[in-house]
Amino acid sequence: MDNILIITLTACVKADAQSNPKGFEGGSPSPDPSGSIFWNIRYTAYIAQQRKHIMLSSFKVRNFRSIKNLFLDLSFDEKRAPAGYQESDTLFLLEPRKKTRLVPTLAMYGSNASGKSNVLMALRVFADCVLTGIQGQFHPDKLNARNKSTVFSASFVIGGEIYRYELEYDREKILAENLTVEERSIYQLTPEKRGFNGVSSAAYPEERLLEIHRVECCSPQGNQTVSFLSVIGRRYQGLNAEITALCQYLSDRFVVLSDNSIHLSRGVNTLASVMAKANEPEPLKSAFEQITQLLESLDIHISRMAMDRTRVMLDHDKEHVHQYLDAPAEFYNRITSVEKEGGNIVLNADSIHSFHEDVDGNEVEFDFTTEESSGTQIVAGLLGIFLAVLKTGGTVIVDELDRSLHSLLLIELIRLFKEKRYNENNAQLVFTLHNTDILDAGLLRVSEVGIIRKTLQDGTELVRLSDFGGIGNLAGFRRQYLNGQFEGIPFPYI
Repeated sequence: MDNILIITLTACVKADAQSNPKGFEGGSPSPDPSGSIFWNIRYTAYIAQQRKHIMLSSFKVRNFRSIKNLFLDLSFDEKRAPAGYQESDTLFLLEPRKKTRLVPTLAMYGSNASGKSNVLMALRVFADCVLTGIQGQFHPDKLNARNKSTVFSASFVIGGEIYRYELEYDREKILAENLTVEERSIYQLTPEKRGFNGVSSAAYPEERLLEIHRVECCSPQGNQTVSFLSVIGRRYQGLNAEITALCQYLSDRFVVLSDNSIHLSRGVNTLASVMAKANEPEPLKSAFEQITQLLESLDIHISRMAMDRTRVMLDHDKEHVHQYLDAPAEFYNRITSVEKEGGNIVLNADSIHSFHEDVDGNEVEFDFTTEESSGTQIVAGLLGIFLAVLKTGGTVIVDELDRSLHSLLLIELIRLFKEKRYNENNAQLVFTLHNTDILDAGLLRVSEVGIIRKTLQDGTELVRLSDFGGIGNLAGFRRQYLNGQFEGIPFPYI
């Protein structure tokens, strides 16, 4: 079987914000008004260098499942920064631009059925709508049928500039789509107006952009079903640097996990992909080693780990179809990921082993996926995703981060985003949980704890501890929360 390969594994260059690429001496350039596509490709590369740090600032959603109107705010909502915060090893806040401070983490609590998962689902559906289209993505509030459309509005800080993107849609079509940068309109697509002030050029006048919108964004019936942002950001990357930067962030650096059960193979692949883009040698091996080394430091009694990866390439040569059938049955049961290489599909089957010492000091081999605890497997998978986001600077969003995790392990995972030695690129972690131990761990500030509550009249709402008066960062958040001071708790009775 010539197309089967077995790999055995045993356990970032930063951009200089002050430097200019060749041809851009003297400061940041502006897009070429003549519309030269080749010049603008160089400009886009320059902007990508300057905009390494991209952060989510806020997210608004209207009419989505249990949500009527909700505002998720990631601003640092305290009058003063902590004394000595710039010299501290702890990352209290992010400062992507002057007079703009954001939080690196946001923990969201709430009773069961309050809508916590709906908030995170809204973030995932928002990204899906932007990147792949709105088909099958309309989930209105069934208990309040007055609103006929869903609206997502998100603010980002990219390269020190405020981006605001808004998308409104119903079951059949996109009703409105707008992007502004520093209050400057990049494009506006509404029933009343269609404008491309920040995109059009001599090479791409408004008439040509309207044709792109009609042909590539709309159905034969004339309904827009695909976002203009994704079409320009992916197919015309040299046309507008702002659109490309936001599209690439949502595609590569905005990760939403519906739960914390991530297979270790996915974590390895995600981290290896980041390393490969940074031209690091042996990215797959390096990714596995980084994850396992950090895993071993968490006191879960694993001495070392190893992974055997079998790769089968499904090429288009029909003469070799019988080879796929010759692969042992356990191979197909162990398929952990699928990749594309050129025009071919590659199936990866991983066999992962962990090693422990027995009472006599001898090394004993375990099957990682069947003999290690679910908590250990969860931590291992999350480490790969988290390390990838920490390396690139991005946003990772996890539902029920605390599931099957001991409180002390949970604290260490969150600490990755709260310590400067790990979080050098302004990465963010947003998550839901029920574990209240971390509220007394001195880890989160009042701007980093959100309470989700729901009523029939107002739907799912989100408030942060900073919205309550008189709550200091030294207060016992846990006791106050469980006493019902912030609401967002159940009142069970049997």
